[in-house]
Amino acid sequence: MGADKELSAGEARKLTQQGHLPPGSVEHILEVAPKDLKEEVIDVPEWECSIKIKSFTASQSAAIRERGFGFKGEETTVAWAEMEITQFQMGVIEPKFTEDQVRTLHLSSGVGYQRVIEAMDKLSRLDKEALRKAREEFPVEGESEKTPVPPGGNAGEDES
Repeated sequence: MGADKELSAGEARKLTQQGHLPPGSVEHILEVAPKDLKEEVIDVPEWECSIKIKSFTASQSAAIRERGFGFKGEETTVAWAEMEITQFQMGVIEPKFTEDQVRTLHLSSGVGYQRVIEAMDKLSRLDKEALRKAREEFPVEGESEKTPVPPGGNAGEDES
């Protein structure tokens, strides 16, 4: 499958039903990859409005995980608040919030904030519980020497 021949949705479905799609070229994959990002408008009745969210690139998903995990001795620590604050700021595109505004909202909202986080988890296929379990079951050698996440603190950030 080259960049000069695109498959219709029907052709792709037929090939998938036969077991696989044809191999793609690097050029083709780089061209079509951004199409797997999605945007969605969700209603947040608790805030009496709707907002627009987007799914995350692989780079953004990695940044969210990196911000949320730390290490203390042999133990993996999880800074859920920091992970969700980062996730909210990266994923909500209308209206756009500053980090300080997200932190204020995080401290003042309950169900509405969680509704947004859950919608972003679903849209981006981000399973935080599976991430936590994987880190506990398969620790990487040398991780215990990394900087731990202080309780309620920021993973990977200076305290200054």
